[in-house]
This record gives sequence, structure tokens and C-alpha cells, in this order.
Amino acid sequence: MPLTWVSKLQLELEPFKLSLINNVDSMVRFLDDVDHPAVRANIDISHLQLSNTKPEELRRLKGKAIHVHISDCDGKVHGDLPPGRGVVDFEPYLREIKNLGMDGAISVELEYSPEPDKIVDWVREAYEATDRLMKKVGLRS
Repeated sequence: MPLTWVSKLQLELEPFKLSLINNVDSMVRFLDDVDHPAVRANIDISHLQLSNTKPEELRRLKGKAIHVHISDCDGKVHGDLPPGRGVVDFEPYLREIKNLGMDGAISVELEYSPEPDKIVDWVREAYEATDRLMKKVGLRS
């Protein structure tokens, strides 16, 4: 059955053993098997860190990615922290994403603030850190 009812579907690599798409190989295989322009990859940088995915592996997603999530983590568990609060080295990933020539969105992904009364500060910190990173690699002027 054709996917004519789908306007856009984003698939994300989940860094868990039982996930169907848990590495770039399975992501590329799935996208190639589906072979529909509305089905694209969402690149979640903290998930790449947690799955030990090297930035260069993103080259295989050229023409297959539409969205990026930027968040940090402690390197062990999913956390959705503002960039700079964890261990992710964002610049190599963002350079590879820039080279994909992706025509899509890059967004900050936050789960929650450990201090709910400081959520505005948490969001500001994440936005400012992401802005600096994107400017540094030329994804934003």
C-alpha cells in the first residue's frame, strides 16, 4: 500500500538494543527499503553519542535526513540536557550535518529542568549554547 496519506514521517535512531533502528546501518536499510520521499531520518545527536556512532557515519544519510535534535547527555543514559552540560562533542556532528546539505529543521530537545522553577533559564541556556555551536560550524550566520 503506498504511503500517500503520509505528509512527512521522521525516523529516529534509538540507542537501545531492542530498537528496530539503533544504528546508522539499520536506518539506511530501512529508508532504502521504504524508498518514499516523505520518510526521512531525524538525527538526534545525543542518541548518536549513546550508540557510539562516529560523526563520519552521518555521511550515509545524505539525501535521507530532514531534521536534527540537539541535546546533550552524560554518555550513559538518555538525558536531553542543554549542550555543554554533558559529554557530547557537538562540532564534528554538526560539521557532518552541514555537509549533508539538509533542507530541514534543527531543534533543541529538552526533557525537563531539574529545577522546574528555573525552566526559563534552562531553555535560555540550551538556546544560547545551540546558537553558539551552529554559528561556529557555519550552520547559522
